Amino acid sequence: MSTQKISAAKAAAVYAEVPGVLLKLASERDKLRAENRSLREKVAEYARGERIDKIARSMHEKGIDVASSMEDKVERIKEAASRGKSLDVIEEAIEMTAPDGGFAKLAEDVPGNGGDQLTAYLLGGISE
Repeated sequence: MSTQKISAAKAAAVYAEVPGVLLKLASERDKLRAENRSLREKVAEYARGERIDKIARSMHEKGIDVASSMEDKVERIKEAASRGKSLDVIEEAIEMTAPDGGFAKLAEDVPGNGGDQLTAYLLGGISE
């Protein structure tokens, strides 16, 4: 093994450069941390937007609020989330909703006995 001796002058020159190098590395590290944090926030916001779009599509597929456009549904979900409503709760409520408002169809007018299906069922064909 060969050992090289460094003169005191060279060692002093190296030691003089160390603080500048360390400051530069710390600055680069801090910049990369900030960039990483920013990118993580963007990814989280993108994932949130994708989830909101998925919830709005689910509403559309189930026939919930058919009078509103997809953009309106997305905006309403975003507003609800910004007011503190949980996307989990909104999503679960939509999952629990019957497609095409199936329960509400009981109140529709239908031909036959009574003004709606429930009345017709209850009357059982005796209201003529």
